[in-house]
Amino acid sequence: MILLLVRYGLAVLLALAVLGKARHFTAFRRSLALPWAGAFAILVVEALAVALALSPAPHVVVGVVATALGTAFTAVQTYQLATGGQAVCLCFGAAERVSVRSWSRAAVVLLAGLILLMTQP
Repeated sequence: MILLLVRYGLAVLLALAVLGKARHFTAFRRSLALPWAGAFAILVVEALAVALALSPAPHVVVGVVATALGTAFTAVQTYQLATGGQAVCLCFGAAERVSVRSWSRAAVVLLAGLILLMTQP
């Protein structure tokens, strides 16, 4: 039961992130200084992670994907915080400077992935 809550909670969190990025795609792309294709790739990967979390795939598979995403998100946020970066995070559609709050959301994705990854079928 707990694993299903973690899995569906992860799906909801990532779905909100996808919707926020899609609604403000140009601003999201500019906030990362990425070309269109790079920003679109991030959006697609997150959307595929949502679909995977809602699919009948084993928890460990969802955990691998979520751990990879969470690691990347948390690493970028940690780097920005450690170096005093003033980057704007548009991860959920609202522009906010990288902060402990934005780092926490990234860490939740990582934690959910690790929980699912460490489960045995």
